[in-house]
Amino acid sequence: MAADSLQLLEKCPHEKLDTLLYQVIDGLCGHCHPRYQDYGKVWNIQLWNQVIEACQRWIKDAVKNGLTKDTMEKSLDNLPAEIQRKLSESVTVRRDDIRASLLADTAAISHSNLKDFDWKLKLALSSDKIASVHEPLVTMDFDILKGDKNKIVSLEMDRQELSKLILSLETANKAVLQLKT
Repeated sequence: MAADSLQLLEKCPHEKLDTLLYQVIDGLCGHCHPRYQDYGKVWNIQLWNQVIEACQRWIKDAVKNGLTKDTMEKSLDNLPAEIQRKLSESVTVRRDDIRASLLADTAAISHSNLKDFDWKLKLALSSDKIASVHEPLVTMDFDILKGDKNKIVSLEMDRQELSKLILSLETANKAVLQLKT
């Protein structure tokens, strides 16, 4: 489907193709996206969306996979040489910007960061339901930075809940270590 949608680039006038590709890259980098009004005579709205999505997908894949200019052009062998050249050149010129934007998007999955935490161990001796409990409880205070504001989230956990939390943190740590390699 992506290859078919990229073939729709053949309808774009050659003098507008460079501009379109750089506008798509600008959109990926968080700047102005290309406007349908500028290309409405070339594609209808449905085809326009297909072209933009296919270009974005191909550009992201080319940068993620570290394709060279020659490899990019080979991956586009079903397109005319001029379009292959313009696509590969636009990615080559803006590779660092695209890569930085993709990394920023990945890092911005969560807008909150754990700044600090504090914990306390308590022993519950009884409750209003049971006369004798003798159960250890952990109270954890998480200092979370969200934008410029600090927010404290407090949790009280028994032994099983604490074990689940530790297991999930270990799993997250393993995932982070795998991403680093």
